[in-house]
Amino acid sequence: MAYSITTPVGLYYNVTGAGSPLCLIGGYRQNSSAWPRPFIARLAHRHTVITFDNRGTGRSEKPTEGYAFAIQARDVIGLLDELRYPRAHLLGFSMGGAIAQEVVAAYPRRIDKLILFGTFCGGIWSVTAPWSVVRLLHLTEGLSPEAAARHLWPVTYSPEHLATHAHTVEAQMRREIVHSTPAHVARKQMEALRAFDRYHDLSRIRSPTLVATGADDGLVMPQNSALMARRIPGARLVRVPGLGHRAIWEAPEEMADLILDFLAGPGRRGAAGED
Repeated sequence: MAYSITTPVGLYYNVTGAGSPLCLIGGYRQNSSAWPRPFIARLAHRHTVITFDNRGTGRSEKPTEGYAFAIQARDVIGLLDELRYPRAHLLGFSMGGAIAQEVVAAYPRRIDKLILFGTFCGGIWSVTAPWSVVRLLHLTEGLSPEAAARHLWPVTYSPEHLATHAHTVEAQMRREIVHSTPAHVARKQMEALRAFDRYHDLSRIRSPTLVATGADDGLVMPQNSALMARRIPGARLVRVPGLGHRAIWEAPEEMADLILDFLAGPGRRGAAGED
């Protein structure tokens, strides 16, 4: 574990495993401790896995401004520069998937394969969640980190997982809130999410791309993944039955295997496909 010294803001990061580099970008209010440990361990069997706290989260620096995703994309490239990786695979989850789209748009030669998990392309083309779900997001303002997490469980996890893995969900939440995201950062992240729009750039992505989603995602609607997969040349679309927005957390080893299989596969598919 270390802090970057050459990026625009100091980023807390960790590098584990061996093999071709795979950089993970976390979602809204998340820091790197949120990634499930079995997920990271399985990926690290075949890849050098880079996890980091997005600016403003975890143990990274927390400026008052600079949360636009184009700026955070430069953070990612700066970290890869510091680690001396001229190219890397990139996985973005939820908000991290939006940042990943900014990275591949601005720095296409730096990205080998791209995984967009539980995310969206922004703009008027995106399919928004029902108002009842959007309202839950707004109601988290002013809540403690623990209360906010509990408030969102019904839309971030599938009902089946919540019913059968209550202890796991509780332990996960406890780990994530040790270094909770300040309110000013959460507000800036939400502003960046509202401003995000990469719909027209999807057709220019040349990195082999996996677009994956939990089929029961109630927060970022699965139609968004289908839309992106249609727009990205040769993208592979996977909708995982029975899993919610946090599919990676509900089935960490299975989702790691899905990603590993994609990374081990051919560099380019001839046409869009779905599993």
